[in-house]
Amino acid sequence: MAIDRALELPVQNVRIFWWVFAVRGGLAVVFAIVLFLASSFLGIFFFDPVTLVYMSLLLGSYVLGNGLLLGVAAGFGFEHHLHLWWLALGESCFALLLSVYIGISMIMTPESLAFLAGIHALGTGFFQWMLAVKTRQARPIQLLLAFAGVVSVALGVVFLQHIHQAPRTTTQVLSGYELFCGMSSIVFALRLRS
Repeated sequence: MAIDRALELPVQNVRIFWWVFAVRGGLAVVFAIVLFLASSFLGIFFFDPVTLVYMSLLLGSYVLGNGLLLGVAAGFGFEHHLHLWWLALGESCFALLLSVYIGISMIMTPESLAFLAGIHALGTGFFQWMLAVKTRQARPIQLLLAFAGVVSVALGVVFLQHIHQAPRTTTQVLSGYELFCGMSSIVFALRLRS
């Protein structure tokens, strides 16, 4: 009985954070729609370096929002002595550092949007896998996280291999990826809440 209770502890800790995953999913869906519409309308008329900077800063703002949200969740978890607060803090630090890097790189050297999206997807996939390992006793939740992690890492590698791809294609693929991440995060939140 004590072993069963110890195995359920990480899932209970994650269950308390269901709202974080719901908000992250909602933000990702909104970001995906805005990114797709911006790339579609702006791509019809022009796609100059200023537009690419705008798209990169849009990505940076989204990543910054995720980092701040995860920072709040990590603080809440630490305050309530929850077991997985360090995982939320790690992902928060990654997201905040990436958003700062995006901002600085846009000022100093215009990195390609595909490169920045690749780093974002690889980091997201890594933390999805870590969360899947921590929730291994809840098989459906673990499979959902593991699948999302595989998709994230695979797309991260694809983005990094195609850093000189056309910006319009990159933004549309990134939009589809964020829509997938948002929907999987919402499904994950609903599974946790029920």
